[in-house]
Amino acid sequence: MDLPDIETVCAEVHDAWMASKRAQGYTSRKSEDGEELMVPYAELSEKAKDLDRGTVRAVYSAIRRAAAK
Repeated sequence: MDLPDIETVCAEVHDAWMASKRAQGYTSRKSEDGEELMVPYAELSEKAKDLDRGTVRAVYSAIRRAAAK
């Protein structure tokens, strides 16, 4: 199964997360390390990007399992 590039999807997931937080009235969200997370995906540290990557990999894995059935 050919799925979109993970980094492209991660950026979209991150944008959707930020939009959701903004809709809830948040203007800032910090990681446990103090990194500001409400910035464009490209500006995140690799550690912060790994949060989005984990989400997308889990979804991709579920899609592949479902497609194999």
